[in-house]
Amino acid sequence: MSEQTSFTWLPFFNEMLTVICNQYDPQTLVPIFKQIFPKQKDEEIQGIKTDFKEIDPLTFIACFNRNETKENRIAFCKTAKEILHLNAPVPADFDGIPAFNNQKTWFLQYSYLRGKEDCTILWNFAKQRVSSHPITEEEMTQILSLKQIGLVKICSFLFICFPTTYYPVDSNSCTFLGLQKEDTFTFFDQLQKVAKEKYPNLKPYELSYRAWQQNNSPEHSPVTTDKNTFWAVNSIWDGHDQIEDFKNQEIWVDGWGNINDKRDALLLSQVQIGDIFVVLSSSTKGTGHNTPFTRIKAVGRVIAKNTWFSFSVKWIKTTFHDIADIAPYRGITICKMKEDPILDYVKRTLTKALNSLVFPLNQILYGPPGTGKTYHTITKAVEIIDGQISPDYTEAKKRFDELKAKGQIKFITFHQNYSYEDFMVGIRPDLQNGQISYKLYEGPFKQIADRAKSDPINNYVMIIDEINRGNISKIFGELITLIETDKRAGNKHALSAPLLYQNQEFSVPNNLYIIGTMNTADKSIALVDIALRRRFVFEEMMPKADLLNPVEGFNLPKWFSQLNQKITDLIDKDHQIGHSYFIGKTTKEELHHVFYQCILPLLNEYFYGEPEKLSQVIPGFMENNKLKSKLSIDDFMQALNQKEAASNEQQNDNEG
Repeated sequence: MSEQTSFTWLPFFNEMLTVICNQYDPQTLVPIFKQIFPKQKDEEIQGIKTDFKEIDPLTFIACFNRNETKENRIAFCKTAKEILHLNAPVPADFDGIPAFNNQKTWFLQYSYLRGKEDCTILWNFAKQRVSSHPITEEEMTQILSLKQIGLVKICSFLFICFPTTYYPVDSNSCTFLGLQKEDTFTFFDQLQKVAKEKYPNLKPYELSYRAWQQNNSPEHSPVTTDKNTFWAVNSIWDGHDQIEDFKNQEIWVDGWGNINDKRDALLLSQVQIGDIFVVLSSSTKGTGHNTPFTRIKAVGRVIAKNTWFSFSVKWIKTTFHDIADIAPYRGITICKMKEDPILDYVKRTLTKALNSLVFPLNQILYGPPGTGKTYHTITKAVEIIDGQISPDYTEAKKRFDELKAKGQIKFITFHQNYSYEDFMVGIRPDLQNGQISYKLYEGPFKQIADRAKSDPINNYVMIIDEINRGNISKIFGELITLIETDKRAGNKHALSAPLLYQNQEFSVPNNLYIIGTMNTADKSIALVDIALRRRFVFEEMMPKADLLNPVEGFNLPKWFSQLNQKITDLIDKDHQIGHSYFIGKTTKEELHHVFYQCILPLLNEYFYGEPEKLSQVIPGFMENNKLKSKLSIDDFMQALNQKEAASNEQQNDNEG
């Protein structure tokens, strides 16, 4: 963590909540709140400000953690310490705390919007936490049912008051853990478990801070061996080799800096986030120690500067061969690497490992139909294998087909009847000369995994289209564990398992990437097998109106946005229409064809048996619960304009 980051806030809010819950109630806490936050007002009638008559602990504590300046937040805490007679020191930092949106800070709504029991529910929730009672699904569901309270908000409160117990579920933390947020108790419980499993040595507040650092640094930018700065660094100081501690704690520390000797300070100041650390030692061996050699112990990427001499590092690779007959880095603690056989070897060996920082080994592209999921699997697969991609899709597709023909890419589609025997290995009947025999069949995953194992220099990609349509546990079997990053062959917790029908152990290699696609109109992400969600990084792909252009005077982007907003309002965002249906369409005739041949069948399916809702989505086109025929694309725009005009007129009447 940074030189100024000592997490001074950790005991403060925990003590504050304990004092509030033990010594105050909804009415007696009000004067304390008014003293600290005099500008905060309630509304008993919309727009008419008034003083609070009751307040809850969650809103009280959230107000200290609004998106304010650090100085203001410290001043609020100082006042609270004096009034509440807290023992904890006033925080000097708020590192790791996800700040509340200033417009959505309160848990307790204005009086005119507030339910009769809302304040009581919030107080009970706080008191249960102070009493160390585990959170139940019933409790979480009840508090999430209150207006303007989502899972991110309630978990931010839990994290602030119990920073060693609860992990936040803000976007930084979810991205860091490779999870897609949902407002459910199941997801809350899942995230707490996944965080502990993936980072057992990180406290929740450390993970939150690390997630923020990662999301706000160039750590996720593409890595190329010809553009990143490489540093040779040492791991031996204080009489010991620190490499194992470095790897376990995901850090690198300059030995001189550790004893406050600043001889390396100038070089250390030049290290940038995204640079590559090559931990090595150069020495001699053999008779008379006349034979030089260099031993590379680990290579990692700098993801954060902690102090002037300490860095957070994502270790990429830790297994190398010794390099004989060369020892150019003897006696160094840190220096910038030059072009030499060692750097050349590192770059050649590292290309695959560097890619793993940018491309998750397991990822799923999900979104409504027509948002380009399958399109992007093609470009991603080529980029994973080649390390670069042509901006021209035609060239990318040509390269994709070449790699597929070579066996470096496999493309399959899951369906309800797909099985482990189809995917991995099984027994199939074979008819020869009227005689039936049974042969061992190796499925596409077994085939590409074996190829990847025999060719560790290159990357391989398995694309699974419609991954959510298959029965995951039935298809993957033991693979659901073996595909995990740390369980892959050669990694820290590598595992293998015996295959069905074959008396041999099987493991999944590190150079095999899995890309899945998922149509959310078929199945919400909330319904996806948790085992799958824990092991895959999910990337959302939504409709993009900005990729469309007007067609012959028809405002396609505007109409497209309005259509999807209606669908979102009436169903949800997972059933929107994707932009790819309209890409490349340049005439109204083409748009008309797309609407009647592609879009309308989808809408009819979405609103089957609900013609009144269908008429809201495409206003003016329903008659006797049936779609009018022979309507032009211009009619669509005219109806949209009429709808907007009517809406504006109604709004003006209301304002008048």
